[in-house]
Amino acid sequence: MKKRYLILCIALWIGVLGIVPLNLFLISMSDIVIYLAVAAVITGLIAFILRANSRRVGKIVMSVLSILVIAAFVMCGYVCNPYWNSTFRHSDPVPASLAYDEVMTSKEAMEDLEYAVKYLKKLHPACYGGLPADIEQRYSEVKAKISSCDNITVNELSRDIESIFSLLHDAHTCASINDINDRYIKYAYEWDGEGYSITAVNGISIADLLIRNSDIYSFECESWELKDLSNDIISVSGLDYLGFDINEGITYTLTNEEGETKEVVCRDEEYLTVPEYYAYNDIEQDTEDEEAFVDYEIDEEHSLAILNLYECNFNDEYKQVVHDMFTEVKEKNIQNVAVDVRHNGGGNDAVVTWFFRYLDIDEYRVSTCEWRLGPFMIDCGDGIYQNERIEDLTFRGNLYVLSTANSFSSAMEFAEFVRDNDLGTIIGEAPGNDPDSYGDVAYFSLPNSHIFMQISTKNWVRADRNAPEGLIIPDIECDITHYEDSREALYNAISEDR
Repeated sequence: MKKRYLILCIALWIGVLGIVPLNLFLISMSDIVIYLAVAAVITGLIAFILRANSRRVGKIVMSVLSILVIAAFVMCGYVCNPYWNSTFRHSDPVPASLAYDEVMTSKEAMEDLEYAVKYLKKLHPACYGGLPADIEQRYSEVKAKISSCDNITVNELSRDIESIFSLLHDAHTCASINDINDRYIKYAYEWDGEGYSITAVNGISIADLLIRNSDIYSFECESWELKDLSNDIISVSGLDYLGFDINEGITYTLTNEEGETKEVVCRDEEYLTVPEYYAYNDIEQDTEDEEAFVDYEIDEEHSLAILNLYECNFNDEYKQVVHDMFTEVKEKNIQNVAVDVRHNGGGNDAVVTWFFRYLDIDEYRVSTCEWRLGPFMIDCGDGIYQNERIEDLTFRGNLYVLSTANSFSSAMEFAEFVRDNDLGTIIGEAPGNDPDSYGDVAYFSLPNSHIFMQISTKNWVRADRNAPEGLIIPDIECDITHYEDSREALYNAISEDR
């Protein structure tokens, strides 16, 4: 046997299978890579069969192994892998896009559109078996529009793609630009500090803006659309996305809690980049140390511990902070524990199940889901968890969850699992997405515009399947956007429970 052909085949197997982690962690690739990789393995096998001095059994074994390598690469690496070409685990998971007003050719825009819809078809549970009729129709309309023009701006393309995605009513599936040179109205920080909020832009009320633009935002409840729109009306790219021209001046109508209103006309020079915005408002911008995503407070006067969770990151830091908090809760005989997820955009729902290990429960129910893996839809279990309690720190007091419309995805699940297992009291506003929804996203960067895109891969079903449809409505509904209001509402709830 000529060993070099055997070594060549083995090297090709390793190289082809190595493409998968390379794609997952480092770089997105053209689908041509798949065909070239398969062709390389087949070519290596043919060379072995024709040139190696091997017996028939050896050739059969090498043929079977080559077929297995090809099948594993194509099926597990690409067809059934929801993260093929996803930037989720790349060093820069949300790379910068082209500027919002950058002009693209019709051909470039069409390539990006086709890329977006290809992965929508491949990954989204609602597109299992093909695009729904309304999405197919909108997709055709967008294709016709782009084909009929010579060029299109990045913002226009983003708006067109989002008009397709929005039909899913899935806040997790969306497309947006990430223009690192975007500019923001320099007075936003000042207005917020004075208690003013924007109630109209160029004489159009926020309520009317929500209605007019509902087809270019992905949301499940109006509060989430309001969050996105509120961010857009203070930035140059966002205003352009909504069809406003800052060169003509933007008139903001501001209203405070007392109902007092004023109008402020802002022009191009009054919109600043992020560094300029921080400097203008004398805000310290810490570029070295990241702020902690989790910490806790102990308020002995109210016999209260509060876990402040700003992101649902499940790691050793989270585990340690939760352990330290419950250790102090036991030492000081604290009777009330709260989880503050008011401004938490989600992440890993394991933060919830780990937290429950400190509660006095034997089992509990969580969301169930179907996971779209290419041509397959996988049922992911019955949702019943046996609780592996941390016995020496088991908490038997009152539990509260603080939520707002900014509590999204896994943060919403904190409220959902507590509500559906009757474990505590929800305070504040309904979280920003429906517990019966889609989620577990894959990230993408469109090849020409680098518009950021994320697509759901799972169809979630609420933990309590008998619960009323719709959002998680708090037991105590109130505005707790600001820190002081949230603490006052929490103290009032504790007083009533005594």
